[in-house]
Amino acid sequence: EEVSYSSIHDDWHLIVAYWSGKLISFNIFNPKKPIVSFKSEHVMYSTQLSVNYLYFGSAEGGVGRIKLGYNKSDYLKVTEFERHHSGSVYCIATNKSTLVSGGADSRVVFWTLQGTVLYIDHMSHVGVVRHIFLNEWIMITAGDAHVLIVWDPISRAIKHVFHHNPLKIKFMVANETSLVYGSPDSNYAMFLSVADACM
Repeated sequence: EEVSYSSIHDDWHLIVAYWSGKLISFNIFNPKKPIVSFKSEHVMYSTQLSVNYLYFGSAEGGVGRIKLGYNKSDYLKVTEFERHHSGSVYCIATNKSTLVSGGADSRVVFWTLQGTVLYIDHMSHVGVVRHIFLNEWIMITAGDAHVLIVWDPISRAIKHVFHHNPLKIKFMVANETSLVYGSPDSNYAMFLSVADACM
């Protein structure tokens, strides 16, 4: 069965989503026994673990959350938010108060963690928004627009735009200090200090 998305959270919690809509949750230190496995009506393209919820973006353009628990019945509590993407949602990220999603429609959507829309940006990216890094004081988005965009997550204002023509940004990995990204148009990865991005 083909996997649509997988991610590791908190260094031990593996989430695997399949094109059939099946979702399996594993402890990577005990992979033979899934924590839970259930069938969803959503094909998940992105996930973000945040306290008691697994937030997801779907191939159908949906954004929502699943109540976490150790019983199957807990995982069946799925809430899909009002639809604000017209294409697949390729990336989502959360901090303590905000959820941000990006997708094939070039939109970057800011939400509360309960699913209320705060702001929709549909002008800053051209093409698919593939990656979001978000913490309490900085947000970085990247994708097919050949740019990295640095945002203030509180005011939702754009602080900087880094152009990397003609490179599409296909992958991005970030933490509090560093950002590494790469492209199918080149055979090397690029490094950016998060402190430099904020300057």
